Amino acid sequence: MIAATSVPFFKDLAQYDFDNANHDFHNDYSFEKLSYASGLLRLVFKSLIGRNQLSLMFTDVNIMTIDFFNVNDVENLTLDILYRGRAEVNGALIERLEDGRGYFYLEFYEGQTLEFWATGFYLE
Repeated sequence: MIAATSVPFFKDLAQYDFDNANHDFHNDYSFEKLSYASGLLRLVFKSLIGRNQLSLMFTDVNIMTIDFFNVNDVENLTLDILYRGRAEVNGALIERLEDGRGYFYLEFYEGQTLEFWATGFYLE
């Protein structure tokens, strides 16, 4: 697992090296599914080449904002950006919570967005 606060600010996780393998979730994968249960956020992607599936799992998640909607004539969504940034809490920008969670921004090319706190993430 990769600790959230170990990821540099604004580092694009849509194109990231996991276990010495580059994964380009923007160009090489289509987004299939999002699920959330018991603090675990799961983003499922399907390879455009090999058709295998990968899940990007975020742990100890607290979703702050979500804006998801259907889009006509779109079979799958395309991940546009995914990065760790800062969040405004009580009028101040903070980079992490006391429990080690970092703030993530996720946006799809088609316009859907999600913002959340998480302690870390891994591929499955």
